[in-house]
Amino acid sequence: MNVAQFISGLLLIVLSAGFYFASRSRKAHAGQLSQAQALNLQQAMQGRFYGKFQGSIVADQQLTTPYSVRPAVAWSAHLERGTEVPDDDGSTTKWETVWSQSASTPFRLKGAGELWFDERGGMPQLDAPSTFDQNIHDITNPIIMPYLPGRGFLGRLSKPNFHAVETSFAPGSQAFFIGPVEAVNGFWVARAGQDKEYSVLTWKSEQQVRSRMSRAGTIWWVLSLLAFAAGVLAIIVSFN
Repeated sequence: MNVAQFISGLLLIVLSAGFYFASRSRKAHAGQLSQAQALNLQQAMQGRFYGKFQGSIVADQQLTTPYSVRPAVAWSAHLERGTEVPDDDGSTTKWETVWSQSASTPFRLKGAGELWFDERGGMPQLDAPSTFDQNIHDITNPIIMPYLPGRGFLGRLSKPNFHAVETSFAPGSQAFFIGPVEAVNGFWVARAGQDKEYSVLTWKSEQQVRSRMSRAGTIWWVLSLLAFAAGVLAIIVSFN
């Protein structure tokens, strides 16, 4: 028996199980999206509800994004530094996050009523659009200056390799939320999902979210089948 092939087959089968559960998770989220009721927060209700809500972002105070310098109610940004690592094929770029930060200010969605997003409910997952995505090789760029490997003669000769990314929600933009909401001191507040609840605020429309879930679920399912078949084949061959 070829032990290496046998172990590889087992690992592929384990990997196929991971793909399968990822597919199940996407399908479960798609089911929650389909079953969720559109929330009308103009009605007097009490308690905790799970549903979906579409609206325009409004904020009394605004933030400024670090890279694109745009007004925002929530942003997330990070900077990666790439280093060339020698290998058998020449070299591979190894990426390391050297700076990462996010911030938000209380804001609300205005649609069929108002839905608040702040720390009272714990922020749901935020899927914001990209507002900055740039590869930086200019040594004089102020974004990367604090993270350059050296300031001497050799440091100036080396070409830096950085990748800066930023996402943010802007005031006035449209957003779609699915998840739990709860009445807090007379205000409807979005809460983070509990257990396996799907909870997200996204810049995508409901139809786009549904299509993405369906596509991702199918891809994970196909990968699960392929990995399982390859694992079984590797185990069979290992005995020959």
